Amino acid sequence: MRHQVRLSTMAASVAVVTLAVAGCGAAGTPAGEGRAESSTGSSRSAAPVEAVEIDEEKWFREIRLEDWAANGGDPAVMQAVLRRIQESTDERENAQWFDTVIEPGPGNWITEWTTVGREALGKADAARAGGDSRAARDWYRAASIYFTVAAYPQHRESAHEEDAYRRAKDAYEKAARLGDSGFERLRVPLEGGTFEAFLHLPKGDGPFPVVLSTGGIDVAKTQNRPLFDRHLAPAGIAMVSFDNAGFGDSKDWPADHPAMDRLHSAVVDRLREHDLIDAERIGAVGVSYGGNTVGRLAFTDERVKAVVSVCGPVHQALDAGLEFIDNLPPQPRAALAARLDVPVGDTERLAQLVKRTSLVNQGYVGKQRTDTPILVVATADDPFAPVGDIKRLAASSADGEVKITGGHGHCPPVKERDQVTWDWLKRHL
Repeated sequence: MRHQVRLSTMAASVAVVTLAVAGCGAAGTPAGEGRAESSTGSSRSAAPVEAVEIDEEKWFREIRLEDWAANGGDPAVMQAVLRRIQESTDERENAQWFDTVIEPGPGNWITEWTTVGREALGKADAARAGGDSRAARDWYRAASIYFTVAAYPQHRESAHEEDAYRRAKDAYEKAARLGDSGFERLRVPLEGGTFEAFLHLPKGDGPFPVVLSTGGIDVAKTQNRPLFDRHLAPAGIAMVSFDNAGFGDSKDWPADHPAMDRLHSAVVDRLREHDLIDAERIGAVGVSYGGNTVGRLAFTDERVKAVVSVCGPVHQALDAGLEFIDNLPPQPRAALAARLDVPVGDTERLAQLVKRTSLVNQGYVGKQRTDTPILVVATADDPFAPVGDIKRLAASSADGEVKITGGHGHCPPVKERDQVTWDWLKRHL
């Protein structure tokens, strides 16, 4: 049984920003997986809406408008949703946070995002019926990200969250099938069960090299499309995206197990059976929490020929244990507890498990060497993936490389990190 997280048990972080705040990353680390430009088309533009100023102290969730826009959300629509939530006068579960209006009803986080998701879905269906496949695809993408945000951060047992994520995946598939590339929903066997992965195939006959792509502790597989569309598909490379351990469709395999990369190896097993995949050219990219996981993968699965760890914590932050947990803002702590299947108030247990995710404590970095090429990407001042740590990971590979990007804090901007990732992968796949 997965543990419910009560919002009232946590304290808020302090910061004031406009439009977007930091996101959530590896092993519960705060800070976004990066900022990205909007990819929304003019066919879906809404009337300009005054930007909502986001005061972190007054929101439980971390607001990532630019990332959501990069995945198809309309900034004006999203600003309007945030304003309705902020201005709601309905009862809140925790009075200090806008986004805790008790469901169902106006102002509730899931209700508001699901509402705009349904509206976008209706417009997508109408566009498809009218023969405008491009507009339909854009609207399906918008619907998918709105439903994804409705479920975000998937931190508690909630039928409404589960329903929103199911709708997000269905809309994502409809969008993918209207594009130029192929798409499959794979069932991946693991330890007596199965989890779902999305396989994106470029145009052509194959077999194709493939990249495994995973995000942080609250970044769903419905948010990994930009890397494929902009870089992999044009180069004839497939991509498979899936939810990391303890999250989304992988929630039955909590991250309390040291071998979090067992999901990645299970995906490799599945891909090696696929006629359109070149089993000798498999790479992996992980961001934040996913970066930690693929860092481990470089030592444990020689079938993966190249690994990119983007802002993945290696040791220093994770080894801080209880100090690390105590300093987490409310949402990352809640998401981390859910991934580890531990009550959010059990900080001692959380600290123990987080220390175990250190690649040094597991006996890999600094103690073993791997022949798998590794690229490690981070900003110069990432507090969770400091330069000294990522250099240790790169030095553990016979072909390791470190790339310090622009940007500040945890994780580089999406556009920049994707370009760096692609430039390196095309040399190794």
